[in-house]
Amino acid sequence: MIEKGTNNLQVRNTNKKRIINLLYHKNGMTKQDIAQTLGLSLPTVSQILKELFEHGLAKEGGTLASSGGRKPVINTLIYDAKLSVGVEITQNHIRLVLIDLAGNVLYHRRLREHFTNSEEYFKRTGKLIEQFLSENYVDKNKLLGVGIAVPGIVQKQKGILEFMPTLGVKNLPIKMLTQYIPYHVEIDNEANLAGFAEIWSMEYLNDAVFLSLNKGVGGAIMVNDKVYNGFNCRAGEFGHMTIVKDGKKCTCGKNGCFEAYCSTNVLTNNEFTDVDDFFSAIDKGNKQCIKRLETYLDYLAVGINNIRMIFDTDIIIGGDIDQYIEKYIDQLTKRLYDRNSFGDETNYLHISKYGGMASAVGAALLLVDNFLDI
Repeated sequence: MIEKGTNNLQVRNTNKKRIINLLYHKNGMTKQDIAQTLGLSLPTVSQILKELFEHGLAKEGGTLASSGGRKPVINTLIYDAKLSVGVEITQNHIRLVLIDLAGNVLYHRRLREHFTNSEEYFKRTGKLIEQFLSENYVDKNKLLGVGIAVPGIVQKQKGILEFMPTLGVKNLPIKMLTQYIPYHVEIDNEANLAGFAEIWSMEYLNDAVFLSLNKGVGGAIMVNDKVYNGFNCRAGEFGHMTIVKDGKKCTCGKNGCFEAYCSTNVLTNNEFTDVDDFFSAIDKGNKQCIKRLETYLDYLAVGINNIRMIFDTDIIIGGDIDQYIEKYIDQLTKRLYDRNSFGDETNYLHISKYGGMASAVGAALLLVDNFLDI
């Protein structure tokens, strides 16, 4: 229903977004089906499709069988008509991805860049984005903008990155990070964005919890395909739930947090540069590393079981650990089964589809989501 006071241009733009959205989800429809599905007149649909064709957003993609007369023409969205960049910022790296309207990753790159709260770093980030676009010959007229994923609490209304413990930052103005990026920018928590990307890619899932296991431990709560942020934008901070009373010191300053037992730092333990080296040592039979992993899986099972008991939903594991944890999934699910008070199966556990790129892809999808108005 169109609100009173809405002018004809606004109505047309609303209908245009509805048609784009429909073509996206249905992967092509006839003019007649669009009109019937959206309750629009054929002339209105024809005019909007004409505009989409002229702007290179849609095309005719074949015909259907006819019962007589002209065969109905299928109209499809051109997925690479618009592109989006996603950037993930971590303690020691910057990851960049370029996606199309379907969420396909066209190009990606991961660079070693140590985070510093400095103008030099923010300038460097802007230059790296420009370099990434140039290297891949991106038509900037197609660019919807840049999405940024950060490891911490984002207070958009206040315009600040409130708390990013792994980066050692509190109350950083968002404009400081984005000032050297000359495009429309969206920014959000890395775990929320990774969860957003995973839900986007899994048609059969509408509700789920995403658990991000990196140098920090975070998460996202997805309800009806949307991220639940909570009253203070802190929902899903599973890394700071207590799993051991008065336990190990966490980066947040408290003791016994899930993150203190299940971040990737627990595995590397100042002996290895990253988790790749740690799991390589396990493959070579390093007994100390094998024992450390077994302890890690014990605590990981505690955290996952707590999340399952609270939300009773599917759980997706992602982050730096996901490409390795699949090899040990049987060990993890056995621990989960032993802890489950209801004796349920453990088929609620999934491994990330996008892997280490999930947060960056989710950041890029923010711009696609806005464009499609889903």
